[in-house]
Amino acid sequence: MGELSWGVRLHDLPEGTLEERIRLAGKLGFSCIHLASKAVYAACGCGRECLTPGLAAHLRETCDEAGVRVAVFGCYRNLAVPDDAALAEELAEYAACLRFAAWLGGCVVGTETGRPNVENRLTDERHGEAALERFSAGLSLACRIAEQVGVTFAIEPGWGETVHTPERCARVLEEVSSPVLGVIWDPVAQLDPSLACDVEYQQSMAERMERLCGENVLVLHAKDFVVPEQRRPGALVCTGPGVTGCYDYGTVVAWARDQKPWIQCVAEASTPDTVRGCLSYLQSR
Repeated sequence: MGELSWGVRLHDLPEGTLEERIRLAGKLGFSCIHLASKAVYAACGCGRECLTPGLAAHLRETCDEAGVRVAVFGCYRNLAVPDDAALAEELAEYAACLRFAAWLGGCVVGTETGRPNVENRLTDERHGEAALERFSAGLSLACRIAEQVGVTFAIEPGWGETVHTPERCARVLEEVSSPVLGVIWDPVAQLDPSLACDVEYQQSMAERMERLCGENVLVLHAKDFVVPEQRRPGALVCTGPGVTGCYDYGTVVAWARDQKPWIQCVAEASTPDTVRGCLSYLQSR
């Protein structure tokens, strides 16, 4: 049995500069962070042109001083977009982020699994065969870039996207078959909102994910949820782990301790008021 490395999304921490948030993550007791490209862009006031070796070196130095590591550099864009020109723009974004991750020290670059429209709208087509094929094609192109720069690229399956089940995730891993491809596993993100509160369903999803894709899981994301009274299609209100008690991470953490010692587990959707409690909750599992 091994320990886990607990982390936090930097943009869930109180407002401040990137440097202030990195230092705060360390002070709160986290050992790693999820750094989103959008957070870097917001801090710099520009787009991917700010992703330079110099900025990466500065952030690495700040992380070293704070005693934290970047677990994931998030580039959550749409590789399932059906328009070729739009896909080319998405790939340019991934190329910049993959290079930056290499300069940061080789952290995982994370991506969502997309939707088959330019607007990235939630439609039923996302769970069809054509959408999955389009995503796999886009993912293959992105993995080629990742292979060239020597950085691991990880998909994060989600119910609202093309890869919404363990079976579809396993299929993508087999079909794309890149040595740099892995998985960020967020158990709550995969839940069908209409079934999300069913504990047996939760356990079944987790067991299938562990069996079919566990070997490829590189990072864990952890959050909790509540079903809103005025339910919209695909809507769960997400909170930090342990906040509502709708999802118990005990079995997932036990599996990770046994199979993935020191895997990085990043708390998502916490707030400045709940972040300390989220860390305590995860440490107690």
